[in-house]
Amino acid sequence: MKKRILRIAAILLICALALPMLFACSGKTGKPMLTLKKDGISVSLSVNFYELMLSRMKGTLCFYGYTANGVTANYDGFWDFSDKFNGEDLQTIDEYYCGNILDNCYTFLVSLYLFEKEGLTLSATAEQEIEDRLYELLRTDGNGSKTKLNSVLAAYGVNYDILKEAYTIEAKVSALQEHLYGENASKLGYEVKDQYMNEHYVHFRQIFLSTYHYVYETDANGDVIYYYSEGDNKDHIYYDVYNGEVGYDENGNEKKDKNGDVIYYVKDTDQTKIAYDSTNGMPAYVPNENGSDFKTEDMTEEELAQVTEKAQKLYEELEGSTYTEFEAVMEKESDDMAESGEYDDGYYLEKGLDFTAKGDDYLYLDQIVTALESMEDGEIAMIRSNFGYHIIKKYPHTEKAYEKECNQTWFENFAQGLVEELFLEKCKTYFDSITVDQKVYASAPTMKEVGVNYNY
Repeated sequence: MKKRILRIAAILLICALALPMLFACSGKTGKPMLTLKKDGISVSLSVNFYELMLSRMKGTLCFYGYTANGVTANYDGFWDFSDKFNGEDLQTIDEYYCGNILDNCYTFLVSLYLFEKEGLTLSATAEQEIEDRLYELLRTDGNGSKTKLNSVLAAYGVNYDILKEAYTIEAKVSALQEHLYGENASKLGYEVKDQYMNEHYVHFRQIFLSTYHYVYETDANGDVIYYYSEGDNKDHIYYDVYNGEVGYDENGNEKKDKNGDVIYYVKDTDQTKIAYDSTNGMPAYVPNENGSDFKTEDMTEEELAQVTEKAQKLYEELEGSTYTEFEAVMEKESDDMAESGEYDDGYYLEKGLDFTAKGDDYLYLDQIVTALESMEDGEIAMIRSNFGYHIIKKYPHTEKAYEKECNQTWFENFAQGLVEELFLEKCKTYFDSITVDQKVYASAPTMKEVGVNYNY
């Protein structure tokens, strides 16, 4: 019987809104730090917006538990750790992320310029969403008083007006991107989408051999209980009606369970051992302590040796196999069990993501992507993970794979990623026209100094 594996899932970091702590606001919308003047249009971004972006990134890194040299992002030592994060220069983590945020602010500034150049205005709906968002903050965090809300926001270097300006800038970026590329990249053709998919995603199938057992629900005798898995009888016990025998009570009535189903017992056990149909039924997994997955137990050394031997044998046999041959073995041998029709086109993973951001349990995704990046279509490789052996075969991308229903898990952020890449390329052509007020920039805090905020 096939076992469940922790499902592969594309993991994307979602930045929580966070605002800076150290500097009080200067003026209604803060001191201008970046300015772009071109074609009679002049736009600027304040140092406070830059601080907001610093704090937002810091909040993200803290939320996901990023660690350097054994220290998490919540502590100063994390930001002092040095390495060649850009592949060339020795930098502290603080310097690296401050540079990234400055680049992001360049993009925001160009967005404001392009918004004006395209003659766009925010829709009434977008403006109302901003007002509603601020009203909710005013109601909850300010108890209906803007003065009190500002006293709360002052700890992050902003006030009500600067916060509103920040939300407005973000709304303009969204409106501009939709204007240029359409909702969910609808204005972009298949050639552009296919190129992005081929450059940023890997496609594979796998034969997975687990090195653990799931803990199943058992009865009073310690026997695994088997249930129907589909149809009207789902969650009813699947009794072995052919090899078992009906149980009767002292009055001669058939014994029935809580669902009203007749109970069958193993013959010659005096109605002490229930007869389950382990061939057609399915066991029930026991949830773990936090309810996020299911309990497992390690294999014995003997079982592990057998799995290792089997994995090596399959890997050697499948070298040079066709896709059809690989899938035939996969259907027969793999412990990776998906719902019917769920992954009919195999698996797609996005390159360049830090899958370990959600914990070591996702390290195997990094291992798989790294291996696939150096493989040719049709080649196979074997990965040993915390869960078992993954015999993977690289596949060419299916035409318009991002539109297939069975692939929605993998391409949930496809359109957003494509638009952001094209948009950044467009914005970079204007970066040379941006001026930086170095005195104002020098007054800004580092990421090490800003506070962490998950609420604004």
